[in-house]
Amino acid sequence: MGSDLFRGSELQSFLARRRAILKGGLAAAAGMALPGLIGRAQAAPAEPLQFIGWQYNPQIVAENVEIFKKLYDENVNYELVPGEYHAVAETKLIGGQHIDMMYSEEDRLLRWNKAGWTRTLDGLPGVDEIKSKMYDINVHNLSLPNGELGGLPYYTGFNSFVCNEKHLDAAKIEPPASWEEFLDQCRKLKTDKIAEYPYISAWGRQWASISWELFSMWYSEGAKVFDENFEPVFDQPFKDILQLHRTLYEEQMIPQDVFTHLGESVPNFATGAHTYMVVHEYDQKVFNTPETSQIAGACRNALMPGKTRSTFIWTAAYQMSANPIDEQRVWDLMQFFGGKAKDGNYYVAKRWALEFGLSTPHKEVMEDPEVVESFSKWKDLDVSTQQLESATTRDVAKSTWFPEWDWYMMGEVQDYIRGQTEMDELIDRLQAKVVEVKQMYPD
Repeated sequence: MGSDLFRGSELQSFLARRRAILKGGLAAAAGMALPGLIGRAQAAPAEPLQFIGWQYNPQIVAENVEIFKKLYDENVNYELVPGEYHAVAETKLIGGQHIDMMYSEEDRLLRWNKAGWTRTLDGLPGVDEIKSKMYDINVHNLSLPNGELGGLPYYTGFNSFVCNEKHLDAAKIEPPASWEEFLDQCRKLKTDKIAEYPYISAWGRQWASISWELFSMWYSEGAKVFDENFEPVFDQPFKDILQLHRTLYEEQMIPQDVFTHLGESVPNFATGAHTYMVVHEYDQKVFNTPETSQIAGACRNALMPGKTRSTFIWTAAYQMSANPIDEQRVWDLMQFFGGKAKDGNYYVAKRWALEFGLSTPHKEVMEDPEVVESFSKWKDLDVSTQQLESATTRDVAKSTWFPEWDWYMMGEVQDYIRGQTEMDELIDRLQAKVVEVKQMYPD
């Protein structure tokens, strides 16, 4: 699971090198990570732009690269990064590989900017107009603490609570409004042999898995997790959600091999064997498509249970190198992928929306009648809108240290769920880790 970077002594060596660069700031990072690039800012168009991305439909990304190359008479080298993307990308940057544009999540915006690997977009032509045509919450997601735009959007999403209506009908129940009701329903579904494992979700130790599911449920229950000063708030709602996870595992309401599932457990729910799932919103399109699901037409989105009914919302990004081989060329590439091309078309954002159900911060795309009609075929738009309006941003991600804590937290929570530690011990460890990583990466 993940990369070999996260095993034993190799992990410690990697983290030590990464911390040295991240703590060194712009000058040190630029000097170590990007050697030999002085004087190349005005590179000839024949020199390819370097673009890296993670493992989500890379064949479509490659096709979009070809469209860009033809439209702009350009040259681009696109590299698919396997494994734990952000760790591998940081290794590449530390090692000196030049990258002009890269995928990233919000928790890398400030981190990579402070390391000197990426730049903000303020001052580039058309940025203010681009921001004015995006939803405010997404501009917030993409902005650094100082207000500058850290990247252009790849997509935006939130975690959704989805239900298998076949199971609901068999049990004669409606989606739960609280996590207590949810647990009671899971017990009934199991006792009545409607579902051996009523719940499924992504519980693997990966950057888009158990952490995102936990934060969605924490926010739905009213847990802050971190306050406005990024100090931990491990209160009762925080603990209640952790206890819920342990109970689900102990009572076998979720498969016991869930920590090792591939594909963020999406293929598992598509079998129709489970009743409920907390999952990336766009995956509902997978569940309601006959070619990819055994419950097509029966997957319903409902508001998250919990005291606030909130969830976790994020905006993935494209970031620009602090030292692009040619600023205008890279800006053209970023606008093509992260917004509108020079001919006025949203080639990438609209394609992601229509083919894969990915939402975008760009109002013009989300309000396009074709996109609205497409989305309405696989999800309840009214419920989706309600969930979006109540969603919570994870602002603590705008710190250099959060990814380190987040990775550590996932492993500790997995141990707690399996009964290897107790709540007080877990909380003490998570508190201590906050102190440790803040010392390692002072913002």
